[in-house]
Amino acid sequence: MSYQSQTYAIASRQEDLERHLLEASVVDREQLAVAKRWQERQEGPLLMILLQLSFIDLHQFSGLLDWSGHARMDTSY
Repeated sequence: MSYQSQTYAIASRQEDLERHLLEASVVDREQLAVAKRWQERQEGPLLMILLQLSFIDLHQFSGLLDWSGHARMDTSY
């Protein structure tokens, strides 16, 4: 997989995660915007940033990791 296609896949997964977070009311738009600004500075995974900022707890983090794994498997060919 080329660098460009890897970058697209990561961005696409993050968009799916962001949509899920908002649709499931895990975080609100303001919290997501704050977390994304922190993510740009720290260059870390969004889920870790949400946990560091206490926008999600460990139980939610675990569930979101499970969701992320299932979402990744659903889109693989």
